[in-house]
Amino acid sequence: MAIQDNLAKRTKFKVILNGVPLGFSKVSNISSTMEFESVVEGGVNDRVHYLPKPRQSMDKLILEYGIASGELSRTTLTAGYELKKGIIIMVMPETGAIPTATYQANWGVVTKWEIDTLDAQSSGLLIKKVEISHNGLSETINKIGL
Repeated sequence: MAIQDNLAKRTKFKVILNGVPLGFSKVSNISSTMEFESVVEGGVNDRVHYLPKPRQSMDKLILEYGIASGELSRTTLTAGYELKKGIIIMVMPETGAIPTATYQANWGVVTKWEIDTLDAQSSGLLIKKVEISHNGLSETINKIGL
């Protein structure tokens, strides 16, 4: 089996918010950052120490989906909604039920939502974007079959 056959596709994924699986068309900004401070030790000229700084801001995750009439499950995703049970994003393989990768945050809060421009001359889908600030994602890679 060629290594290309084991590479994860980015088209199949599952999102679970507050323990509830929800469908989204796009998830972006899956990242986690940490800032460091450089400290020079007196009398030591051959190296610099890097110490982690306290977190100054939260990372942001952006979820997108098409708005459907009569939909109730995602109406709570408004600014200020707290995700006390966390966020789970699973990248799924083409076949099988075991995720290729999982990204998880223990807590999050909806900080912004917006819908696309309303345009009477366009017949496209109405997309809603939800921005969730979180306290950092952990990444788990499934190595079965690699």
